[in-house]
Amino acid sequence: MARQGTDYSDVSVIIPTIEEEAVFKLINQIRSMLKDAEIIVVDKSSNAYYGRLEDTGVKVIRQRTRGVENAIMLGLRAAKGKILASIDADGTHDPEGLVQGVKLIRAGEADLVLGDRLAHLEKGSMSVYLRMGNSMLSGLFSRIYGTKVRDVLTGLFVMDRVAFDEIRNKEPYRAGIAFFAIELARRGYVIKEVGIKYYKRPYGESKLTRSKTAYGLNVASHIIRQLRDYSPLLVFGGFGFVVFLVGLALGIVVLADFAKTGLFTLSGRALLAIMLIIVGFLMGVVGLIIDMLLELERKLDSR
Repeated sequence: MARQGTDYSDVSVIIPTIEEEAVFKLINQIRSMLKDAEIIVVDKSSNAYYGRLEDTGVKVIRQRTRGVENAIMLGLRAAKGKILASIDADGTHDPEGLVQGVKLIRAGEADLVLGDRLAHLEKGSMSVYLRMGNSMLSGLFSRIYGTKVRDVLTGLFVMDRVAFDEIRNKEPYRAGIAFFAIELARRGYVIKEVGIKYYKRPYGESKLTRSKTAYGLNVASHIIRQLRDYSPLLVFGGFGFVVFLVGLALGIVVLADFAKTGLFTLSGRALLAIMLIIVGFLMGVVGLIIDMLLELERKLDSR
């Protein structure tokens, strides 16, 4: 539905594509919903398809690298808008979510708005396998970064320019839109979701990845890895605490045996207990030191 009288000239929408036929209808929908918004298509297709994109009148950028996150970042860096957005080109995401996201950004209620596909799934649009994987990754993200997200693998988002400028020089890793969610969450930006309609793909098959399982595991690894780099005290301290407790428990067993028999017969276990206690303690200290150094670096960078 068109938004008559609403100015969206401060909005830039990035559409990454590889030979997606649905993109031409999507461009017209965005023009109707977001009047005067800048539309940038980042394309990695044939010359013939590239020419068809140019005929639509939108700005078209050639992608030479690999990965949808790199395509989106390429478009975002070239965008002029104060509000930045992206949507999959395959016709599965209802662009109405862009309008809702822009409203939240303009109201100052969020720095990043994700489109929650699970809110309105068309029958047959997403397999049970993919829903389960997405829910697991979204749950992991929510628990680690303390922000409730149901669909971290969505293909639609809206972002404030100020938030983007803080990560514009960050090289994207293979995590799709989750890359932007991870990087902004770890910097304390507010992330919210809006429910969107998610449809069955009208043309062809997904070109995101050959293996959805491998892709999901890769996203999970980045979610955890970024936590390690951003909050080492939680990672090193937590793991060190577990090691320390195991060593302590083993030491209690050794002492209990000595109290019962009067003989020091578990020397091997005693040595292992001492080593675990020391290692656990040192891991906590290392985590604390690294965390303090990172906090100092952040304060220096903010000046």
